[in-house]
Amino acid sequence: MENAIKTSDELEFVVFCIENLAAALHVDGATAYLILTDKSDVLKSYIAPCYDVLHTQGKEYIVNDILEVLQGRGVALTGYPYWERKKLHAHPVLMQMKYARVVDCFAEKNKLSLDDALDFFYRSELYPLVSEGVSDLHCMSDDYLAEELTDEYLEKSRQG
Repeated sequence: MENAIKTSDELEFVVFCIENLAAALHVDGATAYLILTDKSDVLKSYIAPCYDVLHTQGKEYIVNDILEVLQGRGVALTGYPYWERKKLHAHPVLMQMKYARVVDCFAEKNKLSLDDALDFFYRSELYPLVSEGVSDLHCMSDDYLAEELTDEYLEKSRQG
């Protein structure tokens, strides 16, 4: 697949972009992911192919750059529901790294591409529970969370 996420480093960077865009727009990561994939093709047409250059920049530059690209492509960035973030007991950067590790583990367990695993993760029922700190899921091991994702993936596969 052209412009696919190829490495764990690229995956970590993509998660970093998704989560920091979410913070800038005051939405959850799943909504930011949909903006970058369903509302536009910015994740695969800009972020992933420009990884080599973008990842060397600072957070503020990267987020502003992504916002400019979205606006330049006519993506409306208003009207998204405000996501009332609950306080996590972990630093956002640590959570971003955790998300990337969980997606990587989930992809490996299910022989999925990193792109497909990332897509499933941000559309899963598990993601909001982890990101909101429900039942301290964010404190569970990467392998445990990848297994939970696998269970959800298999259940959804059976349902069609």
